[in-house]
Amino acid sequence: MELQRAQSINWEEEEEEEEEMMMQVEDGDYESSVSQEKQDAGSDRPISLKTDKSGRLLLETPADLQNLLLMRKSKREQKAAVRKPAAAPPAVHAVPYYVDEDDFFKACDQKQLLVIDRYLSTGGDINACDAFQRSGLHRASSQGHTEVATKLMEAGADIHARDKLSSTCVHLACRGGNLSVLKLLLNHGADITARDKLDSTPLHVSVRTGHFDCAEHLIHCGAELNAQDREGDSPLHDAVRLNRFKIIQLLLLHGAKTDLTNQDGHCPLDAVLEWQNETKTLLSEQNDRKSCH
Repeated sequence: MELQRAQSINWEEEEEEEEEMMMQVEDGDYESSVSQEKQDAGSDRPISLKTDKSGRLLLETPADLQNLLLMRKSKREQKAAVRKPAAAPPAVHAVPYYVDEDDFFKACDQKQLLVIDRYLSTGGDINACDAFQRSGLHRASSQGHTEVATKLMEAGADIHARDKLSSTCVHLACRGGNLSVLKLLLNHGADITARDKLDSTPLHVSVRTGHFDCAEHLIHCGAELNAQDREGDSPLHDAVRLNRFKIIQLLLLHGAKTDLTNQDGHCPLDAVLEWQNETKTLLSEQNDRKSCH
């Protein structure tokens, strides 16, 4: 009966009431009471509150205040537990008994490790390729799935495999900006100097796609700064043309040549001057049109 009366207190005004009750005990007693509350926060013992004949709470000792605070805390937790929705059970993906190559490629794209395990356990070809000559490791490298790439390499995947454009897994990891996979491939002996059909190196690809971290790691691993692609462009040519300012700084810091010419006879500085001239012409034409009006 006493507990029911205590629970009938207006909870919306509890902050004001607590301030009034705190005035009834000395500061030292209140601090010790709060300290004890922290120690006993996980206790499951029943809480009893004293009341007078009219049903008002009696707060004669710090222990009485502590009991009231604990009871209110318990009620708040119960309310929160009611409002909190139950967590949805984790999704379960059924693994088919038979996994063909298309399923395997999809699993490498989507990081479905159990499907990959089933494919390998039933004798699937780890180096199988799709119509574009891309293997499962190509796909994992492109998507940045380090765990998948590790599993495939441990199972004997060819890290030097090339697709129809002669791109290696290193090229695709750089194109996707997947630094963790890039490090994994290089640590397992992947070729940092590999060239695709455009004679582009992984460093060219990193610069063109703007992946600074990959470019920096390749340089630290000994990538050729001044390698030229089929058109004679170096990574610095590409960085200047695409206005990759941070990468330009990176390349210059490590000694990239500024006077290296491509097949058109242009060095990286020429690209800057050409851009400036085109911008100047564009601004002049715009100014002339305004003057005519």
